[in-house]
Amino acid sequence: MRITRVQVFTYDAAYRDGVYGISGGRAASSQRSLVVRIDTDRGITGWGEICPHGRTYLPSFFEGELAALGVLAPALIGQDPRNLGAVGRIMDHQLLANNPAKAALDSACWDIFGKVVDLPVSELLGGRLTDTLPLFTSLPVAGAETQARHAVDELRAGFRVFQVKVGDDPVEDSDRVRAVVDAVGPNCTVLVDANGGWTLTSALIAANRLADLPVRLEQPCRSMADCAELRAHTNLPLILDESVVTFADLVHARHVVGATGINLKPSRVGGLTKARLMRDAAQALGMTFTVDDTWGSSLATAQIAAVGAGAQPELLTGVTNFATVTTPQLGAGVDQLQGGRSTVPTASGLGVDIDAERFTDALVDTAACIQSPRG
Repeated sequence: MRITRVQVFTYDAAYRDGVYGISGGRAASSQRSLVVRIDTDRGITGWGEICPHGRTYLPSFFEGELAALGVLAPALIGQDPRNLGAVGRIMDHQLLANNPAKAALDSACWDIFGKVVDLPVSELLGGRLTDTLPLFTSLPVAGAETQARHAVDELRAGFRVFQVKVGDDPVEDSDRVRAVVDAVGPNCTVLVDANGGWTLTSALIAANRLADLPVRLEQPCRSMADCAELRAHTNLPLILDESVVTFADLVHARHVVGATGINLKPSRVGGLTKARLMRDAAQALGMTFTVDDTWGSSLATAQIAAVGAGAQPELLTGVTNFATVTTPQLGAGVDQLQGGRSTVPTASGLGVDIDAERFTDALVDTAACIQSPRG
């Protein structure tokens, strides 16, 4: 089997509730997503999705990843999409950076692999330990009353894990967190996510004000060094997200910084292949984790579910289901259940039935680079 064509498309993934805001005034009503289609000489097609969150959340941004896909896609023509190790090696030799672009192509190759062997990707990534996944819901930056009211609405919908967006004024932030904790009660998990928006001083103030609450701090400061200093001055559990990109980062986070959990985003680490490694390593280190991504639709959700399904249930805090927060959705496959849980796709590949007619105008198309199959 050989890759014969790679195409890249785009669409706007809109936030269903208006404007989604995180620390530092980073807010938007939608994000431009990149959808990859890989065709093969056997008529099997694979799909992958990445959706950078603006230009200042991570080093990744839409235009940069689109340019990277223009470099990476031609290099995969003629390759066997089932040989994920070789695909990853080729991409890493083409570009040092641009993990999200690599992730979209990696995911599409896994989709093909699953369809070839007629198995869900979750089973190929180490097996499925659960048929349903706990969901977490994100509460964007807003006033204390608004965030608490939002939390109650989500509680009624079955959610039990809440990610409260903070990272600006530490006093106001801590007041908003306290309002959410009071609103949802003691039997819920509350993650206080600053997205690296606090300075060390602000993080210390916030941590002291939150010390009596059963919450976990998520990426309070941008650098690992500042997060390590904060960890030395608080008993609150620490989760790292944006600063954990490589396996080496993960080990450093656990044994040097003292982090007890990570937020694992497949696009940030380079795709499902590397996300599987990070998931299994985090579990071996006894870390809790969420499986998430920057943005997207049902396709990004299926990629998340494929990683989350192989997690040890006692260590998995929750996953994101973009079907609950964005529109439009690209296809069926990942359903939300009552009780704050969603299904794991059971169809072959990523398990999402993509409406291919939605995607006609490619931003990148390697049709002119098609090579003859090599056996």
